[in-house]
Amino acid sequence: MKAILFDKYGDPSVLYIGEAQKPIIDDNEVLIKVAAAGINRPDILQRQGGYPPPKGASEILGLEVSGKIVEIGKNIDLDFKGKEVCALVTGGGYAEYVKTTLATVLPVPKGLKVVDAAAIPETFFTVWTNLFDSGSLKKNEILLIHGGASGIGITAALIAKAMGIKFLTTVGSVKKKKFMEQLGSTLTINYQNEVQRSLGGVEYALNVNTGQEVHTISFQNISSTFKTNLITMQDALKGEAKKFLWNDGTNFNWVRLDKPMTFTEIADGRFSTQLVLRQQIQ
Repeated sequence: MKAILFDKYGDPSVLYIGEAQKPIIDDNEVLIKVAAAGINRPDILQRQGGYPPPKGASEILGLEVSGKIVEIGKNIDLDFKGKEVCALVTGGGYAEYVKTTLATVLPVPKGLKVVDAAAIPETFFTVWTNLFDSGSLKKNEILLIHGGASGIGITAALIAKAMGIKFLTTVGSVKKKKFMEQLGSTLTINYQNEVQRSLGGVEYALNVNTGQEVHTISFQNISSTFKTNLITMQDALKGEAKKFLWNDGTNFNWVRLDKPMTFTEIADGRFSTQLVLRQQIQ
């Protein structure tokens, strides 16, 4: 089959179309004939040499696709064959065919073209897992989204809006602020020129970036059940912040406070909401 490959790390010019072995599925997998693949930050980092694929995953780039199921494993219901789907995969999406398990396969939503559906899986699976599976966000709670105009941020906002959850956002420009306000953000903070804003009653913070915006806000009297989730490290993956996060040898997704507290995020720029919370309760 044809696939987008690279033999050395570098900019987009290292990519080329070549031949690769067609995936062989096991009894619990499906084979998708790819109509389109999404482009995500890990793809770029992998191409640059900064994000090795997980053990056992395809070396081919691509974490989300859309297309048609053309082969099914012995343990898969026959009805799935021929279905148009979109899917989150561990790699291999930049190819004519990719394999995956049904656990990360979604039907193409009605009214959406199959090619457009390739942009769904990565952000929607990520947001749903963080907000609801690990975060247990509820309808009557308030959500703060850092990096509101990012792919993850917009998806979180759309899901929150659809489920009747009040959400606040931080962004980095006037244009993005206007966009998020039009999307339904109750309060949108431009961290480039709006600092030390006070927010009350926030139940959950979804932190996509850990960049400049996280040190510009003070939370005052936040909820006693406040939770925060750190999705990507980006600027924080260095020096002191890295040591602080993994000082016990483990990673963590969220923290829950025992009582309301007032704190100001440090103005270092390398620490995330989550790290500041951890520092406060220790």
